[in-house]
Amino acid sequence: MDINTIKTKLLIKYPTFGSIIANIQFQENNNIKTVRTDGKVIQYNNNFLSKLTQQEQTFLFAHEICHIAFDHIYRSEGKDSKIWNKATDAVINALLQQDGLPLVKGGIDIKEAVNYNAEEMYEKLLKEKKQNSKQNKNGKGEKDVRARGTVPTKRTRRNIRARRTRRYRHGIRNT
Repeated sequence: MDINTIKTKLLIKYPTFGSIIANIQFQENNNIKTVRTDGKVIQYNNNFLSKLTQQEQTFLFAHEICHIAFDHIYRSEGKDSKIWNKATDAVINALLQQDGLPLVKGGIDIKEAVNYNAEEMYEKLLKEKKQNSKQNKNGKGEKDVRARGTVPTKRTRRNIRARRTRRYRHGIRNT
C-alpha cells in the first residue's frame, strides 16, 4: 500500500479537504485493528489495509479525513462516545457511499443517515437506545417498528432540503 497514492486520490476526489489531506500526518501502527484518528494523526494497520482493494482503502482514509474536517472529535464532548461514534460513522459512510466509494465490510450502514447531520443522527440513535432499554425494563423484548418507519413531517423534509441546498452552494457536504 502506497500512502502517497491514496493521498493523491483523496485530493482529486475531495479537493475541498486539500489542506487537511496535505497537512495531516499518516502513521503506520500495527498495534491497532484498522484505522483511527485523534484529529491530528491518522494511524493505520498496514496488515489490515493490505487485504483491502484500493477503493476500500480510499474509503477508509476519506472516512477519517471527514471525521477531522467535520470536527467530530471535538464535537463529541458531553455525548455518549459509542453512540456518537456510531452516528458520525453512519453519516460519513452514507455520504461516501453516495459518492460511489464501497463500504468496507463491517462498516456501519444506515442508508437514511445521508439525510441527517451528526447531531441529528446522534439524537435519533440515543432515542432508539432509550426506547429499547425502556422496553426491556418493561419486559417487552420487541422493538416498536413504528418508530423506524415513520414518515418525516413536512417541516423535517423542508429542513433536509435546505441543508442539502446549503451544502451544494458551499461545495461541501458538512455533517
